[in-house]
Amino acid sequence: MTEVATDGVRRRGSPTVTAADAALALAVTVPDVFFYAAPLATGTNVRDQLLLAAFAVPEAVALTFRRRWPEAVFAVVWAAAVGAALLSLNSGFAFTPFFGVLLALYTAARLSGRPASVAALVLTALPIALAIWYPVADGAVPPSRRTSYLVSGIAYFLPITAVAWGAGRRVRAAALAAERDQRELARARQAVLGERVQIARELHDIVANAVAVIVMQADTARCTAPADADRLAGTLRDIEELGRNAMAELRRMLRLLRTADVPMTDGTGRHGLADLGPLLEDARRAGILIDLEVRGTPAHLDDSVDLTAYRLVQEAVTNIIKHSGAGSHASVRISWSEVLTLDVVDDGAGRRPEARRGLSTGHGLLGLAERIALFGGELTASPYRSGFRVTATLPLSPPPSPPPGTAG
Repeated sequence: MTEVATDGVRRRGSPTVTAADAALALAVTVPDVFFYAAPLATGTNVRDQLLLAAFAVPEAVALTFRRRWPEAVFAVVWAAAVGAALLSLNSGFAFTPFFGVLLALYTAARLSGRPASVAALVLTALPIALAIWYPVADGAVPPSRRTSYLVSGIAYFLPITAVAWGAGRRVRAAALAAERDQRELARARQAVLGERVQIARELHDIVANAVAVIVMQADTARCTAPADADRLAGTLRDIEELGRNAMAELRRMLRLLRTADVPMTDGTGRHGLADLGPLLEDARRAGILIDLEVRGTPAHLDDSVDLTAYRLVQEAVTNIIKHSGAGSHASVRISWSEVLTLDVVDDGAGRRPEARRGLSTGHGLLGLAERIALFGGELTASPYRSGFRVTATLPLSPPPSPPPGTAG
């Protein structure tokens, strides 16, 4: 049976729902008894009343649990209706119930899959046929009126049966549509959240490094301006270039945000490990003594992995500039094997000027850990001797995306 999420088992089995179903079962069974039988009529004996109860009570009990086991309940109610009608055809007992069958049919159409609901609809034809034929077989309908009676019986039973089944399917379709809408809304909200996190990462990566280097160079310029005009001019040129580059990166990202048909993952203007030279040169201009060591044979990286590797080195170097300052010694080691290993270490021996205060956003390593986790990599960042060490491993290619509709 295919369940609809909005009618969960826990909800359908709650005391409130069970009580409501019990009341509805009673409201259906009592009219069934008094409309399709005559329990209190003159001449009705105790035997017929007991037989009536033997068919009506199981119907009422079953309908109490119709939302918990819709198919089983339909089977019980259908069997009671067919059994009562067959007994009526072969004895003086008279009971051809149908209201309970309608409710059970509606419930099966509402909560069961299409095959089960269609099977229930087809099976309903038997109690309908027995209910229509019983007065004819019993002799209550004179031969001259049989044709008109059969037509009127069919005109009575078929529309209400079709309405009950159709209403159940329609409500089910509406519930499934609402469930799909809720899933789509949840996915849309998750996508928006993901975009916001990605924008936050990109803003941090674009701005943090440039601002840190600019502030450090400005501090150096302030300290050396009276004594070295040429150095001051060079530092100001570096600051201007960094500012221009940062603005170019911001313009690129803003263009992506304003262009609906260009995803945030667009590779235009993206960086990779091949672009570490200018990044390390900026650090050297800020007074960091930094070297680069590459071990192993470089392998081709997907753009997304390449960018993540670049961002890791960028964040680690930016933290050295902010927290260790000019005069620090640092090394960047890149090792190629089955995985890509990145190791950035500094000795913490630099000058820690007041200008570095307030440069940290508090989101750099967090965003970096999120980036690396997306690719199944690992990140460690901790004090190392008198300095700090950032180490990460990344697969050489990103993991395959799960098929659509697969739960994560």
